[in-house]
Amino acid sequence: MSSFFERINMTPKQAINIVLLLLMLLFIVQNVDAVKVRFLFFVFDLPLIIIIVLSFFIGFLTSRAFFSKKKKGKKENEDLKMDGTDRERK
Repeated sequence: MSSFFERINMTPKQAINIVLLLLMLLFIVQNVDAVKVRFLFFVFDLPLIIIIVLSFFIGFLTSRAFFSKKKKGKKENEDLKMDGTDRERK
């Protein structure tokens, strides 16, 4: 399989990215119909793909916010553990 990628001068990761890009483009082409969105007191028409992309980014940013807080908590815990071990040695 690696000889195939060497012949076309492409890595497997690049091939996977191209396939995913083509699938995404196919998905976009099939979801351009406008849908009615009702949010609170507002009603407006948007293409379905925009709603899907907005939902994805809202979820992505939300998960990043929770992940970064969790990571900071781990670092603080590690710092506390380091302080505790330094105190025990002294």
